[in-house]
Amino acid sequence: MMQGAKLMRILLHTFLSLLMMSLGMHAYAETEAKELLERTELAAQQLNYDGVFAFQKGDKLQSIRIIHRSDVQGEVERLVSLSGVEREFIRTNDMVTCIYPEGKRPQANRQPLGHGFPSDLLSRLNLATLYYQATLGEQGRIAAHKAQELLITPIDNYRYGYRLWIAKDSNLLLQSDLVDESGNVLEKFAFSSVEIGGDISEQSLKAQMDGNEMSWSRTESAPPTAVIELKEASNWQIVWLPDGFVLMAQQNRLKARNGAAVEQRVYSDGLSSISIFIEKIRARHSHLSGGTGMGAVNAFGTIINAHFVTVVGEVPARTVDKVGGSIVYLDEPQS
Repeated sequence: MMQGAKLMRILLHTFLSLLMMSLGMHAYAETEAKELLERTELAAQQLNYDGVFAFQKGDKLQSIRIIHRSDVQGEVERLVSLSGVEREFIRTNDMVTCIYPEGKRPQANRQPLGHGFPSDLLSRLNLATLYYQATLGEQGRIAAHKAQELLITPIDNYRYGYRLWIAKDSNLLLQSDLVDESGNVLEKFAFSSVEIGGDISEQSLKAQMDGNEMSWSRTESAPPTAVIELKEASNWQIVWLPDGFVLMAQQNRLKARNGAAVEQRVYSDGLSSISIFIEKIRARHSHLSGGTGMGAVNAFGTIINAHFVTVVGEVPARTVDKVGGSIVYLDEPQS
């Protein structure tokens, strides 16, 4: 009997030791993955590199050349569209200039060419790490560079995940896949070729296109037309949002076609965003009823208290459906 009890104590001690070792290894691996993500963000800002990457969204494929230099004065970056609409972007630290060819009017959309790959995505990922888990994946090869896979998995099924491939010798992000819970790729950014390090000439960072220019600071928000700040309390309440999503913007926008005021709210967890549009019904016309989606973007529409309500976001369909189903109209406005 005594020997049996002693054996049980030994087995229990061994089990607890192995459990503590496993937990310690898991914590170490998670820390290592987060540190890699931080190094990758710095690499995108601090390295010199010259390459071509493709951005694939659904059946659309865009090819972009990026030339990036970092020195004591900060960052200078030139992006050139190699397919689709011809244009160039020159970024000097936070100041951005967009150049369109003669006869083409610059668009008011300030979204960066290539959606800010590779640096902006990494900055947003690091802001949202509370709602995502980072783990190391496989070894691979991207654009002739040995690469480490980094998996960014959401804490719930209300947002998408990412698969990142990072150069082992320089920590530069080489490929980013936006994936759903089944691992299907919804959007992809990937270098086809890139030279990392070395000198970047002043001439290569100058615009090669003559045309119309538009400049702005990345720290400024784009001033939309016909916008009134929403200072008064609202009758609309959003009862449910995924953990981490907070209100980033709220405004009334006047629709150009019929003059109707549309209340807009934007919520974000730092990486993903959800927009809600509320418009009073003024005339009979078609409106989204139920859910729809295209690629990574999903939308849900309904009618509440004689208002069209639309929820749109680069999140799974279940997320916009649940947010839309939680919206209620209150007789007394809430501040």
